[in-house]
This record gives sequence, C-alpha cells and structure tokens, in this order.
Amino acid sequence: MADRLWVVGDGFPTPRLHPEIHTYRDVVHALRVGELREGHLVPALGVAPGDWKYLGQVVEQAGRDRTVFLDAPPPAPLPRAAVLKAIQENVVLARPRVEGTTVECELVVADGNEIMHDHTAERQHLPGMLLIEAAIQATTWATRTLYPAGPERPLPYPVMHACAFDFERFLFWLPVTLRLTLTRDGEPSAERQPMRSEVSYLQQGRVAATGHFAFQAFDPPTIHAIEQRQARRVVEGAQSGSPTAPR
Repeated sequence: MADRLWVVGDGFPTPRLHPEIHTYRDVVHALRVGELREGHLVPALGVAPGDWKYLGQVVEQAGRDRTVFLDAPPPAPLPRAAVLKAIQENVVLARPRVEGTTVECELVVADGNEIMHDHTAERQHLPGMLLIEAAIQATTWATRTLYPAGPERPLPYPVMHACAFDFERFLFWLPVTLRLTLTRDGEPSAERQPMRSEVSYLQQGRVAATGHFAFQAFDPPTIHAIEQRQARRVVEGAQSGSPTAPR
C-alpha cells in the first residue's frame, strides 16, 4: 500500500483497481491482520464520521509498532429534515458555507445510499442522478436558509418546474464540492417566490458538471392546496371517464 491511502465505502467496488484507494472493509482487515503497518489514511466518499472514529480505535488496538495516521474525519451529513428527506442515508450534503447568495458544501455519500447502490454502471463513477439529487438538496437548503419566510411562517418549500444539466466529465469517489448561487427570478408574493439556482460540481478544483433550476419557493400551505386541487380533478376525471386538465 502507498503512504497516502484514500479510504472509500464498501459500496464502491472499483477502487480496488487503484493502489491508492481501498475500501473501508479492506483497510480494517489489513490493520487487524498486520498487512497495513504504515500510512496516512484519508477519508473519501462512503465513509461516515462514526466509521472513522471506529477506524481510529482499530489503529490503536493494532499496536504501537505501527505508524498509521488518520486524517481529519469526514464531514457529517446535514440532518434529513434540513433537506426534506425521509431517510438519513439519502442525504448527500455536508458542511454548508454561505457567502452572500452563494453556498458551498461537500458531497457525502452514505454506504447505504439507494441511488448509489442502484447505479447501472456498476458504481465505477458517481451516478448523474445522485448529482442531480445533490443539487435539489442544496437548492432546498439554500432557499430555506437565505430566503426564510416571515415571522411565524413555515419555511419555504421549493418546487422545481425546469432544470438542465451539463456533464463535462465523470466524478469519482474522492471529495466533491458543490457551489450554488440563488437569484430571484421575478417579484415575490406572500404565497411564492420565483427563483433560479446555478450549481457547479468541483473535484480537485476543476468544474466537472453544472446544473440549472427554475423553481418557485412556495408557502407550504399554498403548494399543498394546489396539489390537492389537482389531485382531486384527476380523481374526478378518472371516475367520470373524461379527461380533465389539472390547474
């Protein structure tokens, strides 16, 4: 093994093709059986803060005759409620930083992330759908943080109505940064704010992909009422046998 080793989650199989990258399971095993005696371990995607803490315990138990050092732990993902997700493992953002109307955050991928595990390209690179999901979560967090509703009002609920993505190159298992900028796209009302977001994905300082969203930041009761009205018209149309146009 090389002096500097990147440690990725066990759900990323192809890093075994690269001598500098090893799965978490392989590193733990190598420490326990004495195959890994020196090196600087650096966390990559798929490794959680709890995993890194446990890895430190394994290093200590391995004995003082080894020179294995751990880099700083990986960032903890945002709470699922902050990005409107139901399952914590599907949160893919961490450590957001705000400067004006721009937000930067780190991509994180839990080893149990459902998009990663369902990737048809055998997880050789990060799925485009995972990157799109990251942009949605970043837009959600940024909107609710930078443009909160008035006093005693619920936080806004972003609803996208247009998007486009350009993928210039693949993104891999090493650290990825998202940079997002929000702008208003029209006059706001009490029920909604028309907005746009521009997202860039950077790996090793290079932009690998960009995304663009047009959306409405709704007052939650307003969008829930719109959704219910449209659903009611669809149900009534199905019952009557005649098509109806949801509004």
